[in-house]
Formats: sequence, C-alpha cells, structure tokens
Amino acid sequence: MSNKLKGLIVTLVLLLLFGGAVTASVIKTNSSKVPDGIIGNTPGNLNNKGLFCEYEGVVYFANPYDMNFLYSMTPQGTDIKRLCDTSVEYINAGGKYVFFYGKPNQTTTGLGSVVSKPGMYRADKKNGEHLKALTKDVSRSMVLVGNKMYYQHYTEKTGTTFAVMDMTKLESTELLDHMINPACYYQGGIFYNGMYKDHYLYRYDIATGTESVIWQGNIWNPIYDGSYVYYMDVLNDYRLCRYSITNNTIEILTEDRIDFFNLYGDIIYYQVSSQKEPALKRMRADGSEKVTVANGVFTGINVTSTYTYFTEFGNDVPLYRTPTYGAPDVTEFTAARDAALNAYKPKKK
Repeated sequence: MSNKLKGLIVTLVLLLLFGGAVTASVIKTNSSKVPDGIIGNTPGNLNNKGLFCEYEGVVYFANPYDMNFLYSMTPQGTDIKRLCDTSVEYINAGGKYVFFYGKPNQTTTGLGSVVSKPGMYRADKKNGEHLKALTKDVSRSMVLVGNKMYYQHYTEKTGTTFAVMDMTKLESTELLDHMINPACYYQGGIFYNGMYKDHYLYRYDIATGTESVIWQGNIWNPIYDGSYVYYMDVLNDYRLCRYSITNNTIEILTEDRIDFFNLYGDIIYYQVSSQKEPALKRMRADGSEKVTVANGVFTGINVTSTYTYFTEFGNDVPLYRTPTYGAPDVTEFTAARDAALNAYKPKKK
C-alpha cells in the first residue's frame, strides 16, 4: 500500500471520528431541549396550582390519594401509573420531560441519594426516572415557554423575585426584583396583575425584558386568550368579567362573587363564594349557558380535554371529576385511589 493511500485512509478515519464526536456532542446538548412553541400548561390550571397537565396525549397529575405524588394516565383516566415518589404542583410538560415544583421524600429509580429539599425539578416524562433538581430554592408558580422556564424564585435574602431558567444550560437569571404571577403567557408576553401599588394589567415582554401597563383596571388572576382578558373584578366583589384590549370594553360574565376560575377554550369553570349557596359552576366564555356542576365549596379546579378535576375545600380526598364538556356528571375518581393502593402492593416474585 502506498504512503499516499495510507495517508488518505488515516484522514478519512479521523474525519469520521471527529464527525461522530461532533454529532454525539450535538445530541447530548440538545437532549434536554424543549421544542419551540411549547407552553408547559394552561394559565387556568397554573392559577389553580397546576395539579394536572396534559401533553401529547398524556395527563400528568398530583395524586391526592398518594401524598400528591406524580402520576400519569390517559386523558380518559386509564393506564394510571406512579412516576415519582414526589409531592408535586405547578406541573409543566415539554419535550422529553415533565417539570414541577416538588419536595421529594423518597429515592426514585436511578437516583443515588434521598432528595428532600423543595425546589424546581424535572424527570423523564415516560417513566419518571432521572429526577434532577433544577433549583433548590422555593420556586412556586412557573410556566414553561419553549426551552425556558419563567418562575417565582424565593430566597431569604432576596424575597420573591421573577426569574427565568434556560433548560439547556440549566442557568437561572433574575428578571425582575419583585414578584409576579407568570401563569399566563401569550405570544411573546406574560400577562399578570400588579400585586403591590396597584392591580393593573401588566405585560412582561420576554424579548426586551420590559414590563408595561396594558390597562389600568383593578383585576386578579388575568387570563388572556388573544381576544379577551378574563379576570376577577377586585372593586366589584370579585365578580368574573372579561375585557377587550382592542375595543376597550368590559363584559360582566357573572355577578356572583367567585373564589377562582379556570378558562379552557370556550368553557369556564368557577367557584361561587356564598354562605348560603356555594357551588362549582360552568358557563360559556361569553357568560351564557350557566349550569351548576356541584353544590358546595370546592378547590383545585384543573381542566383537561376530557375531564375536569376538583376536591372539596379543606379535604384532599376524595378527588372528583366531571366531563369537561356536555352534561355535568360528578363522580369520585376511584381509579386514582385504586392506582395508589396498587402502588404499595408487594410485587410478586
């Protein structure tokens, strides 16, 4: 074999090895990347602690029958399985991961030590493995936008601030020195109400890093769907209204005082606050077709494409559900209870 041919073979081998190394590096770098355009959960769910999250045909949820550990299931409530021995809330999902605020208290598969400090975590969405702490500070309300997590970040030194974490680099950056609720993201901006000197409607522009006043209303828990801002009217006993940014008009959806609400498409679930006739109700987004779902005081209203879930105020269980659309039909979600019981049964040898 000639020296020239030997040199060519060596060069080709080196190129192949170098190319393989670059490819492996790219794969490793992009393995944690969340696709652009992904929003981790709905504003309505996140305003109700983000206990349920639907992504790519799977529902991730905090199972109250099992200390709010992370479980997954189909939208119909079948194929229920525990993912992490971790109490969770503010669940987001995107790419290959499910993200949440949690306080793990047991060792999960593949984890080398017991994790006990509260913070933001992620785990593989398929099986809950490779549980990783992204922060070890209190990181409550949060929303995943593409490959970035916008969240409330608390330390004893700084108090609660507004921060963002890059999911690829796992680097956190403080954005504002004060607290905002980041639950409602829409087309490049996070919409929220003021919490200190006013309750105006604000927008934080994620591209420029600036916040601006959109409307000088007196509002709470706004949800913007591109046409209207739905909100609780602070000045008028927390009734539910919607405001058109385009037309500068207000529509009253109900005169009832409400505790909280959840907007999902063209449906609104809301809890009426009343000493005599408290009830969980549902209506269309324009305020029409009001129906009573259940009489009583309920909380944790989380909506998925198939069912809407809630519990009685002051009681973690039972967990109730009703079809999100169609006639209300409230039943206990016994399948979640049974799945929790099965999770503790000794495995057959």
